[in-house]
Amino acid sequence: MTGSARLRVGVPGVLLDAAVAAGAALVSYRLRFDAEDAVHFLSAGRLAVAMVVVAQVAVGIGVGLYRHRGQVMWPVRLVGAALVGMALGVVAAFGLGAGEGVSRQAMASQAALFALGGAMWRSVVGLRVRQQRRRELVEQFGGADLVVQGEDLASMTGGLMRVWGYRHLLRNLVAKDLQIKYRRSVLGFAWSILIPLVMIGVYSVAFTYVMAMGTPRFVLYLLIGILTWNFFAGAVGGATEAVAGAGSLLKSVVFPRAVLPLAVVLFHLAQYLLTIAVFLPVMLLFYRVPPSPVMLLFPVFLLLQVLFIMGLALGLSAATALFRDVRHLVDVAISVLFWATPIVYEMSRVPEQAQFLALLSPAAPFIRAYQDIFYYGVAPDLSIWVVAVAYALGGFVCGLSVFLAYEGRFSEMV
Repeated sequence: MTGSARLRVGVPGVLLDAAVAAGAALVSYRLRFDAEDAVHFLSAGRLAVAMVVVAQVAVGIGVGLYRHRGQVMWPVRLVGAALVGMALGVVAAFGLGAGEGVSRQAMASQAALFALGGAMWRSVVGLRVRQQRRRELVEQFGGADLVVQGEDLASMTGGLMRVWGYRHLLRNLVAKDLQIKYRRSVLGFAWSILIPLVMIGVYSVAFTYVMAMGTPRFVLYLLIGILTWNFFAGAVGGATEAVAGAGSLLKSVVFPRAVLPLAVVLFHLAQYLLTIAVFLPVMLLFYRVPPSPVMLLFPVFLLLQVLFIMGLALGLSAATALFRDVRHLVDVAISVLFWATPIVYEMSRVPEQAQFLALLSPAAPFIRAYQDIFYYGVAPDLSIWVVAVAYALGGFVCGLSVFLAYEGRFSEMV
């Protein structure tokens, strides 16, 4: 094991995670409160915070996060340690009478930040390990540019590079799906423009004249959320069958299997962009929303959203190949999460103590960001940024890790 790899196991890994967990607690309290109140609550709840940090590291030890064999599925183990450790630490703190100063919202944010920070330093170490291994192979084989496929498959970097090498296949799969969707259609791709216009007209009539809503420009608010949700639900739901439904292809052609769920996500992204290209100009002109610099944040959050959805697609497609029940569970989850996400209601209608929990719904940080950008005309709050970045990076890393761990067995499962 190389020197860099040793940082992820044993005492060095425990100490690094403990430092990250403590730092995540400081940042989460500062996000939740202003500077003076953050110092006050942290001082009162320092014992509880310490218990959470210890519990998270202890759970990590228990699930094998710091063992060499536990590195294959480290993202899943890390997320489990962050969430379960946070819950156990908070429960223990209240049980021992040390619950003063504990903020449930700050603790939930701490778990997300700890998982994100742990994933970031492990990713950096993983890249260094990969680089060292490549240098060793080059020296061993006399400078030959050697690539060992088995090791590429076992690492995230190698898995992503293999997908990039097959980007022509990814592009062709997306183009094929778009052609099939509109094949034998008189209007063809014009349906991508016509359907959003019909939606705008129907919602405008329904919520302006039939069900008059008290919220000004409610149709604009509603469509921002619905279009984003449709992209999320369609990509996640479709990706569950990406691997399980491609049995003949998997058994006859050699290619990186990650191409299949990623193609589903990019297909729905193409449809979403076509819809947005029609929706935004019409709605902004109709409601006289002036262009503003804050709208330049839209591509940033869209990129974060795509990364998050790709991670979910990779993880769920692998899980469905293992257990077919996952597909039905995802359908149920999508139906429930729609009402847990501020789409048909404003966040101000949610009780203040539950607003941060509502923000943790998978699509909520991105929908909230788009509502702030296009409806309210303001930059998204810092809490939205934190959750969106944590979801994007954490979801993508975890999903890719799970997928690569089982990629070699897909041909036997489907």
